[in-house]
Amino acid sequence: MTGVKVSSKRAELKVVADHIANGDYKAAAKYITTTPDFLNVQIKNLSLRLSNKDESVKVGFNDFSALIVGVVRDNRDFREVLTSDYYYDVSGVANDDDPRTRFYNQNNFTPVETAFLDLTKVLSFKPRQQMVITSNDTPYMQKEKSTPVLTAANHPDPAGVLTTRTFAERNLGGGSNRRAVEFTLKQFLCVSMAEAADSSASDQYVGKDVERFPAGDYNKYLTSCKSCHSVMDGMRPAFAKMDYGNFTNSAATGIYSTTHGDFFNSNKIATKYSDYLTNVVTPATTVVIPDLEKNQEESDYYKTRYNFLITRGSTPEQAATTLNAILNTIRDPQTVVELIADYRAKKQSDLNVFRNNRNNTQYHVDYVKACLAHLGNTALTAQVQEEKFLQCNLDSKKDMSVLYGYYTAVLTASKVSASEIARLQGKLVNRGRQANVNLMAPYLQAKDQLRLFPRNVFDSETGVATKMNRGNYAYGFTVTSDDFVNNATLGSKSSFFGWRGSNKTGGQGVKDFGRMISESRRFSQCMAKRVYESVCFKKLDTTQYTTLVRLGDRFEALNYNLKSLYQDIALDSSCGLVKEP
Repeated sequence: MTGVKVSSKRAELKVVADHIANGDYKAAAKYITTTPDFLNVQIKNLSLRLSNKDESVKVGFNDFSALIVGVVRDNRDFREVLTSDYYYDVSGVANDDDPRTRFYNQNNFTPVETAFLDLTKVLSFKPRQQMVITSNDTPYMQKEKSTPVLTAANHPDPAGVLTTRTFAERNLGGGSNRRAVEFTLKQFLCVSMAEAADSSASDQYVGKDVERFPAGDYNKYLTSCKSCHSVMDGMRPAFAKMDYGNFTNSAATGIYSTTHGDFFNSNKIATKYSDYLTNVVTPATTVVIPDLEKNQEESDYYKTRYNFLITRGSTPEQAATTLNAILNTIRDPQTVVELIADYRAKKQSDLNVFRNNRNNTQYHVDYVKACLAHLGNTALTAQVQEEKFLQCNLDSKKDMSVLYGYYTAVLTASKVSASEIARLQGKLVNRGRQANVNLMAPYLQAKDQLRLFPRNVFDSETGVATKMNRGNYAYGFTVTSDDFVNNATLGSKSSFFGWRGSNKTGGQGVKDFGRMISESRRFSQCMAKRVYESVCFKKLDTTQYTTLVRLGDRFEALNYNLKSLYQDIALDSSCGLVKEP
């Protein structure tokens, strides 16, 4: 029952043996479910399997799994794993006071595996699921800050594991949220999409991105596509306002978390982000970047980042190496000024050739027509004409420019090493230079002004994620809300799933979807099947349908207490673990 072999020397084994010797098998089973191994192995493994489509236990412990383990530990109604507005966190681990570890990377759960933490003790119940409005993008931890590093607010449509970061990461990233439906049916109803499919159901909710004439054949759509999509696309709008999105600090980031359209709009995140760009990023960029280009090592950018890196543990050499790598992608304007002056002094005959051929079509291709035009601008002196031509040609043609070739020849003649020539050539043409917004991110981080915001991927009025309406089939269904319908209710499908409750035909949002799933008879049977197969070490095959129904009904009679279900199934005659005299 615990999912692990127990040494004969364990004290727990004697307690179980005493209960059995007294003929009290129920007390023995109940005691086993109170031992740490039951939660730390049996239930944890169940939670890990449920958290991923491959049903592997070789995945990291996460917020999805923590909620399931917590519900079992605290003897809660197991239906709440699909409807609740709470979560479980791990206490007593490094940086457990920093909410970013939960919203962005789940590092707070890593010690569960690495330090073999006892889940009966370290899991802490937290009311209200939340999502991020904005946060500091900084390496400083919360304990190093005097103000909160993250601003969050309550989730508008919480639904247990369906609104965890792990669920979003594995089912809501990319695509158009169909995976979320398929995953939920498979994990919590033990039903594949092929089993849920119904060819007689209406296809009015099938999305625009589904090809109606695959290979030019409408009959192929009717026979191969319609039955699955009629059911899946009817339920899909439950997740219409949900996304697993990449956050932004105005530059590129690798930070993702769960977002929701109503949450995004009601918290005016788009406006907050626009204000941040207007009041912080843009003004800083207009001052800092020109200063960096002009003053290089003496710039405010260089000095600010250098000092920041030192405070974060870098040695002076490491900090200089990091910043010089950036400078090696940024042209030194003084070098260009000197190069132009040197070229004009030594290559006047070449400049005359360019001047005389400024209207030559081939020269327009080789040296850029707009750049050659400077040489014919009589409003400028000859010197300014030539300077503008050379500068323009360098910016336009880069390593094919006149100055690039000249610089290379000068460096080679001066016997500069090949590696140094490559470095100086790169600086001249800004080779590998980052966009200004990406250059500014580390500077703003050093100034403690870098902020993260969820990206705007939602309709500003409906809150529906834009990905929900991909595709161009004119008569496909347009999702405008999170209202969903259950098309798996006709004929045999109704009894197959055993739909019940107020949401059996549909509802609004993911919470109603979770309620629809959890109130079905199939949910009870699926959980009973999973418990049976993990405790009894054998499959509950199709010939044992009556047993499945009986055990599912028993789960409901136990008020959906999964711990009690483990106890009952272990003692059930169909399991074969116990042979009472």
